[in-house]
Amino acid sequence: MINKPAIILFLTMFHLAAYAQQTYQLDAKKSKILWNTRNTMGGHNGYLLFNTGNLNYSPTGEPTDGSFNMDMNSIRSVDHAVAAENQKVDKELRKPGFFDIEKHPGAIMNVRQVNATGKAGIYKVSGSLTIKGITNPIEFVAAIRKKGNTVIAKADLEIHRLKWNIDLQPEPKAWDFFSAVKDKMIADEIVVSLNLVFNNIAGK
Repeated sequence: MINKPAIILFLTMFHLAAYAQQTYQLDAKKSKILWNTRNTMGGHNGYLLFNTGNLNYSPTGEPTDGSFNMDMNSIRSVDHAVAAENQKVDKELRKPGFFDIEKHPGAIMNVRQVNATGKAGIYKVSGSLTIKGITNPIEFVAAIRKKGNTVIAKADLEIHRLKWNIDLQPEPKAWDFFSAVKDKMIADEIVVSLNLVFNNIAGK
């Protein structure tokens, strides 16, 4: 005999479990990181792309956490009018003193908490950022807005490059006069702008 109450309970629990958390997948083709190291003495600016990413939502419709894998091989500078000059900068960025991309082709951002600020669509985001195998905490404010099955997230933040050994020194303990002088031409803070697009595949 079919136990109708048990079936109803099972279906209800299944429905709640399916709705308990919605995951929005990052659209890597539409998402980008803009970076800027320029100061009064020089520097560069450009962009960086993603491999994968996701943002989770609670049953109440609020963002909760997520993770992002950045493709360091995609990093490009765009401040020169001549492509060859930008390529020279890109080559420098790949070296151990900068991002050491051969050893560390990916960077990871883990979002642990997303808290409402009291302003509609504005959230305080906290988590960790791993670059060159070095992990440090990060915190910033983001505008996150959901419309249908799409989420748009934008944020501006700064990261202190020396915390991730982005200091022009191939070996953190070594010191070279010319590299040190060159290092002063780059701002300690890297200005980062996040432009992210997510899709809820399950909702389509």
